[in-house]
Amino acid sequence: MSTAGVGARTLIVGLDGATWDLADRFMAEGRMPHLQKLVREGARAPLNSTTPPMTLPSWSSMLTGCNPGRHGIFDFVRKVPGKWALEFTNATHRAVPTIHRVLSDRGARVASIAVPTTWPPEALNGVVVSGFDGPVSTGIDGSFCYPRSVYAELKNRFGGMKFADFQESRIDDGWHDDALDALLREVPRKQQIGTWLMSQERWDCFMLLFGESDTVSHHFWMFHDEHSPRFQGDASPRLRDAIGTIYSRLDEALGALIDKAGADHVCVVSDHGFGGAGVHALYLNRYLEQAGWLQYRREVHVDGMGTGSGIASRIREAAATRLPADLQGKVYRAVPNSVLGEIESRSRYGDLDLQKTRALSDEMNYAATLRLNLPEDDDHGRVQAVEELRALLFAWEVDGHKVVQDVFTRESLYQGDCVHDSPELIIELNLRDNYSYTLLPSARVAPGTTWRTFTPDEYAGGKGLGMNGTHRQHGVLALWGSGIQPGANIEAGMPDIAPTLLHLMGEGIPAHMDGRVLTDAMVDGQTPVETEAQPLDRRPSSASTDEAEALRKRLERLGYL
Repeated sequence: MSTAGVGARTLIVGLDGATWDLADRFMAEGRMPHLQKLVREGARAPLNSTTPPMTLPSWSSMLTGCNPGRHGIFDFVRKVPGKWALEFTNATHRAVPTIHRVLSDRGARVASIAVPTTWPPEALNGVVVSGFDGPVSTGIDGSFCYPRSVYAELKNRFGGMKFADFQESRIDDGWHDDALDALLREVPRKQQIGTWLMSQERWDCFMLLFGESDTVSHHFWMFHDEHSPRFQGDASPRLRDAIGTIYSRLDEALGALIDKAGADHVCVVSDHGFGGAGVHALYLNRYLEQAGWLQYRREVHVDGMGTGSGIASRIREAAATRLPADLQGKVYRAVPNSVLGEIESRSRYGDLDLQKTRALSDEMNYAATLRLNLPEDDDHGRVQAVEELRALLFAWEVDGHKVVQDVFTRESLYQGDCVHDSPELIIELNLRDNYSYTLLPSARVAPGTTWRTFTPDEYAGGKGLGMNGTHRQHGVLALWGSGIQPGANIEAGMPDIAPTLLHLMGEGIPAHMDGRVLTDAMVDGQTPVETEAQPLDRRPSSASTDEAEALRKRLERLGYL
């Protein structure tokens, strides 16, 4: 087996939320020539995300070559075993090593820049700058960087690195123009950071991720898509073309990074696809309440505010919509450590009568899931509950339209030692006329309200309010370089990326990886070499002093919680 440090070199460019539905159009228009060259001379695939198609588990699957049941990252928060409480997810909860860890341990020089699920940064043979899910999510500080000295360099040379340094919940007049300006500032900054780091030394594996393709699709889909029920036909040409402008600018960055890297292989990858949201909001816990599966201890909806969890939900919404992005962090850092883990828990579970509730949803729009509140040792009762809930969910209709496409148990989707960290049921919602339903918190509406139609002044949405662009199952994968079959069209999933890149670099594949080497994309499909499994000593640091400090900051961008 070769040593990666002297083998093939790889550049990985992440385009969060990128979809072929958009990229193919922009390539045809000549606006993405660098991606078009990679596709013409290399291989491409509609890249199957995790189910549900979520940022953290998907990127973690890409990094580890494993499904979420093995790597253990399912969401921005995780339920504390044995009680109805939540804690915030970070990289220390991951149960298997990343491709960067594997390569680093084999002597390779690696760089991981702005990749989600990499905070706190690992001490690798190289450089790490963590992604937006770190504790100060409008931009990096020293805690994001390994070695820590990298932060001072990035601050002095580039003004640091930003992650959507604007609030994304209250969408008012002028917001979209300001947001687009911010996104267009950040793409070249990341490009410059990447090319500067490349100029410092020879890298064996260099990964840089752009989140701007995700942000622009969430907020500008209603300007781009003429068929959307939320379409804003009177918008300025600049806003109508915002998504195209960002994709084009990302392609320019891609070209610059390819030229500077001089890599043997290039991989362009996204964690999920994108599509439009419709005008129907769903309230899953109200639906469960109506069917007798869930009960509140008190009424949470009172004149649009509520009590208990209703208030917690409204406070979170008010903070996210009324406080400037830079002020939110200062406010949350003043909150005592002991209450931070409770805030999100109470906003989801605070007013539920858990003695009389058998099933409940966290009601996160990016993931429709159900948790069972039944004894763990009551296998028969849990099996029966799953059957009854599946029947109930399949019967849900809105205006004569079926809401639910499928209902999966966690055991049917995931494999590995971490399966029980997932909610028991994962729901796949139907599209309605090719547009997504929006799942919102039931504490905001009166009993009996299981769905409603958005009013036109709600179409823009915002984080926590129902954004006008939403995640879809299939993202993008483009592979280019030595040994890649030109023009190959293949099928691939997120766990296939890590073993494929290791194989292309001449490295053996750790036995614990679930993904396959994409030999159908290669000219000479050599048999992959398997190496011993590399289990990770999983020691979550959420109870440490450092994690307590991070939790004070982590609510800064409430839209993800």
